[in-house]
Amino acid sequence: MSPLKGPARFRFRAPDGDVDVLIQGDAEWVNALREDLGLMDVGWVQPMATTGRTVQEQTESEEETEDSDDDSPVLLESDVAVVLPGPPPDPSRVPTVRRVIGEMDLDAEMKKLGIEPPRSPTAEELSDLISEMDHPEPITSQVSTDPIAEAWLQRLMRIAVRKFGVTALPISVIDSAVCEQLDRSGTELELWLEGMWRLGKLVKVHGGGGSYGYGPNPRWLEAD
Repeated sequence: MSPLKGPARFRFRAPDGDVDVLIQGDAEWVNALREDLGLMDVGWVQPMATTGRTVQEQTESEEETEDSDDDSPVLLESDVAVVLPGPPPDPSRVPTVRRVIGEMDLDAEMKKLGIEPPRSPTAEELSDLISEMDHPEPITSQVSTDPIAEAWLQRLMRIAVRKFGVTALPISVIDSAVCEQLDRSGTELELWLEGMWRLGKLVKVHGGGGSYGYGPNPRWLEAD
């Protein structure tokens, strides 16, 4: 096959690698540039028709044709007119609500949503709720000195947190509410709660006048 002469075009595309090579000019110059670039074994070469237009003009014309083919308009779903039901929106009918900062009564708004503000439960309320419960399963997920008593205390703390929204209970309330279930009272109960605090299962909350209470560590509260 005789070597190509005259105007020629070399084209090599590799879409996966975002490669698009186009070389146009005299055939000998095109092949010499291909060899320098290491592109002799890829792409394809074809002769170019000789016209009154320059190579650059031909290239621009052909690229415009390719662009027009690639950029054909695509009808998107968002371009399709959608008729919505009902009357068109009227922003003027939307009421404007303005409040002075700090003016909102949070307690009243929470009450409208059915959210009761936290309050400290009495020992009688807690005792009544505990007495309605079945006997709990002993704590098995972690080391415990008294698995049954710890399970009762865990139930008591869950009621305090979830029903009344408090994070700690005074020792006197714990003693009066579940002394029977915990099988300990007075000093013995205080020492046992202190031990639970040292193990990281409870948190100690100090109140006024030297009094203090205990609340649940969140991790311990969710443990079984």
